[in-house]
Amino acid sequence: MTVEIFERLWERYDSWYERNPEIFRREVEFIRKYVGNFERGLEVGVGTGRFAVELGIEYGIDLSDAMLKLAKSRGVEVIKADAKLLPFKRVFDLVLFAFTLCFLDSPLEALISARDVLIEDGKVVVCSVPKDSKLGMEYMSRKDNPFYSNAKFYSVEEIVEMVEKAGFTVTEVDFGDVKYGKDLVVVVGKR
Repeated sequence: MTVEIFERLWERYDSWYERNPEIFRREVEFIRKYVGNFERGLEVGVGTGRFAVELGIEYGIDLSDAMLKLAKSRGVEVIKADAKLLPFKRVFDLVLFAFTLCFLDSPLEALISARDVLIEDGKVVVCSVPKDSKLGMEYMSRKDNPFYSNAKFYSVEEIVEMVEKAGFTVTEVDFGDVKYGKDLVVVVGKR
């Protein structure tokens, strides 16, 4: 199960950002354009808190105690919670999934739960590596990588379909470049 991998290897996961600062910077800048201004944000799958901190997102949920501890030390208000059972009701105007869908057992249920925590006109921002991108194919071929070998990547069409099935109106779909061109996709949905 994915949670145990992140619980055990959180330092290895977090050190990737230290080893790849330029890629991380590009990811943050790409996501920032779609996050925009918000009053109260939640990152689902906050991990060690790096995206939340960079984007000014105050709250984060995850299932890994080790990762939550690090996110908290970085100033993120953290709660241990399952993405498909978010413990809030209509309090956020932004929910971010930054490279999270591929690690979830039930991404559609998580998106439905995200819809339930958003206020009217709130938005969900989903950023992912599409499975049909060169970067996605590279990640999927890494069978010896403990993180990617357990991930399930989705096509752009599958992500858009999940966001719509969760009850959102898709307002934007765009691509970002961090390595090969069109390495990232962002899907923005309005409640």
